[in-house]
Amino acid sequence: MTTIQITPLHTDFVVQVHTSIPDIVDNPSAIEHLRNIWQQSPVMIFRRQALEEAELVRFSEHFGSCDTSVRKDIQSPYHEQIIYFSTLKYSDGRFVGGFAGGEDVDWHSDQTFQIHPATGAILYGTEVPRDGGDIYWANQYGAWERLPRDIQRVIEGRTGTFRYAKRYALLNTLELKDKTKANAMLGLPDAHHSLVLTHPKTGRKALYADPTTLVSIDGLSERESEEVLPLLFEAGGHPSLVYRHKVRNGDLMMWDNGCTMHRRDPMSLDQPRLMKRTTFRLAADRYCVPQVQNGEITA
Repeated sequence: MTTIQITPLHTDFVVQVHTSIPDIVDNPSAIEHLRNIWQQSPVMIFRRQALEEAELVRFSEHFGSCDTSVRKDIQSPYHEQIIYFSTLKYSDGRFVGGFAGGEDVDWHSDQTFQIHPATGAILYGTEVPRDGGDIYWANQYGAWERLPRDIQRVIEGRTGTFRYAKRYALLNTLELKDKTKANAMLGLPDAHHSLVLTHPKTGRKALYADPTTLVSIDGLSERESEEVLPLLFEAGGHPSLVYRHKVRNGDLMMWDNGCTMHRRDPMSLDQPRLMKRTTFRLAADRYCVPQVQNGEITA
């Protein structure tokens, strides 16, 4: 098997991977080694990458099938699997991509409001602002371990109700404000996901409690949910579990939404920024993803 060197950046939770992705993207042995690393370290940082979009898609698809965004306004004109986050503008004044600047939503995991979330994600920085925009990840294995035993007993085996409307209320003014698109998203049915996910390979348990979408704990009264949820949210973003990354041009960041949360610092619209992202669906026999069996969602 091809050996790839790594350097821990935050315990075993975040690692820098010392390889050039174009050199290994078609190397099955190297990809298998990365899969094994990722199972132990859910955030991988690749510095100084020079990737064509086709290579970014091909690399992503080694880990799962890529989603295509329903928002064509932020989609790459060359590859439908890629979306842009950018402060750049076309000649007619439209932003190149979405989520252009300002405040981000707070700690969150992607797509938790969806019934079948795609939990794998890659963000590739081709033009990074000089100031602001640092990205943070929080270790949700550690969040589970921080919870008091009595709270662990309360939530283990339970599902929570996740709702897009809660996140929508937190979005910045440059985010999705088109009424037709907003109504379509706000009309999504609630998702019910296990609050504790177990990694099928390592056996580690991760808290799955996105504060931007989780509205209640199924089976508990409203009062009981209101007492427990703040404890889950506090554990999920605890400073001891957080890695802060100063993004540089060429950085490729890869993370597993099933066992991490993330956020970013504010940034100014007057600084150039172009980030490219893929989102992909991980296999339930290799990663801790919410699953649906016989119409019920399980861990």
